[in-house]
Amino acid sequence: MASPEIARRARSFKDAATAFLELVEGLDASQWQTPSVEDGRPIGTIAHHVALGYAIGHWRVIAAASGYPQPSQQGTAVERNAAHAAGSLAPDRDTTLQLLRTGAAALEAALRSLRDDQLDAEITVGSVRGTIAPLVDGARNHVLEHDATIRRSMSA
Repeated sequence: MASPEIARRARSFKDAATAFLELVEGLDASQWQTPSVEDGRPIGTIAHHVALGYAIGHWRVIAAASGYPQPSQQGTAVERNAAHAAGSLAPDRDTTLQLLRTGAAALEAALRSLRDDQLDAEITVGSVRGTIAPLVDGARNHVLEHDATIRRSMSA
């Protein structure tokens, strides 16, 4: 059973992921193609990006918890987002929703598998050293960031 701290962090991620899924499920076909107000990527592409982020986050948490080295990321976040968008301009809505559901559940399970003492374990991503705790919190923050982007884009 997860400690209260791990359970709190996993629940916080789950709440953000659930709200994001509900938001994306409520989009109609034209909204799915609406460009975001921040960088012009279609909203569906951003949803797909979040789904891929769940898979990457799951892998990173499991790797970090087991002491496996973190892979270096190529390019900046802007460059990685642009590369994803170029290859995913029209992601299938149903597939993306399924990836959001299954990916969120897998990442939540990975978060719940951690122990409190692992939150302070050091990891290195490229030239940046840190601990697992920001990696865990980053999973939630990534969802919240893109939830806000979609909401701003829908109200623009």
